[in-house]
Amino acid sequence: MQKSEASEKRIANLVSYIECLLREENVRESYQRHFEEFAGLESLEVFQAFRQILDQGYDPDQVITEVSRVILATQREDDFEEVRPEDPFLQELRAENQTMMDLLAGLRPLFRQERTPERDQKIVAAMQGLRQVRAHFVRLQNIFFPTLEHKHHALSGLTLLWAWQDQAETVLEQSLATFADPKMPTEQLNRMAGELFGSYASLPFKEERLLYTAADKLLDETDWEAMYQQSRAYPTAFDIRQEVAEIDFSQLKDAAAQGCFSSGTGSMSFEQLNLVLNNLPVDFTVVDENNRVLYFNNPPYRIFPRSPAVVGREVKNCHPPRSLDKVDEIIDAFRQGRQNHARFWISVKDKKLLIEYFALRDAEGKYRGVLEVSQDITDLQSLQGDRRLTEWQE
Repeated sequence: MQKSEASEKRIANLVSYIECLLREENVRESYQRHFEEFAGLESLEVFQAFRQILDQGYDPDQVITEVSRVILATQREDDFEEVRPEDPFLQELRAENQTMMDLLAGLRPLFRQERTPERDQKIVAAMQGLRQVRAHFVRLQNIFFPTLEHKHHALSGLTLLWAWQDQAETVLEQSLATFADPKMPTEQLNRMAGELFGSYASLPFKEERLLYTAADKLLDETDWEAMYQQSRAYPTAFDIRQEVAEIDFSQLKDAAAQGCFSSGTGSMSFEQLNLVLNNLPVDFTVVDENNRVLYFNNPPYRIFPRSPAVVGREVKNCHPPRSLDKVDEIIDAFRQGRQNHARFWISVKDKKLLIEYFALRDAEGKYRGVLEVSQDITDLQSLQGDRRLTEWQE
């Protein structure tokens, strides 16, 4: 049997196994019917199987509950080797994961202690450290995921890992609230502790067995170097790397350095245009009529992280799975001409953020894409009275 045929057979077998799990059939019997074909499964084939499952219309929130079970069933300890142990980007990611696992290990003895207000306060303080893992997620979602998606269509299934990360953060916030409530029953505390460990402790395993191994097969040295250079513009979790570098984004993509932008309202050099776009008090991203990212600006203080790796990425892969339906709904309304503008606002920590979508149409009214604009309006909400030009220095 040729390799492609053998691969297709392994993928079809895994799809069948996942479907059994989703139908809640007997786990042991399902495993026994499928396990012989698990031998030789590669990480990319696992992604291809999950991509087929998602294409069948299964709810991603339902599918992610089976990811760990599938990995445990298909990935054997004796055939696994850590990929690219010397790669600086992976070294940082692995160091973050190890620090996270150490933090979780420190929580275990606290859970075994007799419950007291002091014990619960210690648990809350330790759990708060897990919030730093957000920096780890941001680099995966904005650098690693889009780089891989450019290499193989099946890697759009990475939305499952994004959904798992979102779920982990939700469980963390629920756990913090639960342990901060002295009236919460002990049974509820124990349940939340189990969910927290289940969400975070399995993340390194998923990354090693699926993400890093797939990347090792699909990416070349230029890709790995580009990911590391882009990652240096982002902080790490737990101060694994303390400095954040100023990245010259213009060097990451070839662009016309000469020439002039001209329109009916004036003209400027491309250098001047770039300065204007990157000093606007907003983040904006341009998506074309085919739902692919064309461009984003790079203001001094970004609201939402962006990396050059997202250019060319399908917009559906740039949003958490839980919000994807609404994004599709807005784009469809723009494409069909039913709407031209969508506005909403959210509170993030102590900031109020305004997010707006604008339909882009050419002179004939044809749909050409979407402009997404995000702005921190916290200070604007507090404005009162007048402040005139003569008072600009105060």
